[in-house]
Amino acid sequence: MGEWKAVLNAIGDLVEEAMFICNSDGITFRGMDPSHVALLDVTFPTSSFEELESRTSFFGIRVDDFKTVMNTVSNEDVMELVINDQGIMKISITGTLPSEYNIRLVERTEVNTPIPKTEYIAKVSLEPDILNRILSNIEKISEYVTIECNPNGVEFSGKGDVGDAKINLERGNPELKDLSSVETSSAAYSLEYMAKIIRDIGRASKKVNLEYATRNPIHIGFEMPSMVRVEYYLAPRIE
Repeated sequence: MGEWKAVLNAIGDLVEEAMFICNSDGITFRGMDPSHVALLDVTFPTSSFEELESRTSFFGIRVDDFKTVMNTVSNEDVMELVINDQGIMKISITGTLPSEYNIRLVERTEVNTPIPKTEYIAKVSLEPDILNRILSNIEKISEYVTIECNPNGVEFSGKGDVGDAKINLERGNPELKDLSSVETSSAAYSLEYMAKIIRDIGRASKKVNLEYATRNPIHIGFEMPSMVRVEYYLAPRIE
């Protein structure tokens, strides 16, 4: 349940209304923010549910409505979702406080958002708590974070009216779980978008993988406790 809550928070930071694709393989969300800077791609596979029965279908919901119900659910509860032909999603919660909700769905909109095609030459893996601390510290100084990676380590930096900040992790640092870089690469990204997703999804993930190349979008992959797949793409800042 914690993964659902984390994902919904992230979706809510991106869009007001979310469209989901549901079929026998699982439930998928893919969407971009209105400015087309960030894209979130999430799949809850069949294996992440106790039971899933569905023909291929689409449903849309106001994220705040879904979050309101999810916030009443504890991690020990069991939640059942049933969508009927009247445009209503029935949510039944069994546990210490059995509850039932009926949430009105929204009309279907475009769901064929393409994944950015780009090459990555550097990969950095960190635990979410460490990455959150790094971004929070840079955020005190700057609106953007520059990531510079080379075969010997990675540097996170930012610059603003107050001054500048740098955080270096050299190869061999126990906080740096993985580093792969054949050459020096550097790119800057908005902390408004990047820090939010790390806070939202990071709390429910085990490890965060950053893949990027100079002046290219960054791909942020979250390794979740279950088989849920969460991937985030963020466009670079162009000077």
